[in-house]
Amino acid sequence: MRYEVVEDQDGWIVRSEGCELARFGDQDTALQDVAARLRDGDPSMPAALSVRYRSRMA
Repeated sequence: MRYEVVEDQDGWIVRSEGCELARFGDQDTALQDVAARLRDGDPSMPAALSVRYRSRMA
């Protein structure tokens, strides 16, 4: 399973395979959600996590 944590204007989005799974107000909670999903997942399946931050242009 592939997970992605994406920074958004309003917080952090957890996605998997292009589908939004959850939204959180802070990055720590979003990462904790993914950690729980990975723990509950099938350990024989490969897993990946990426984190995308919003652009910080001045």
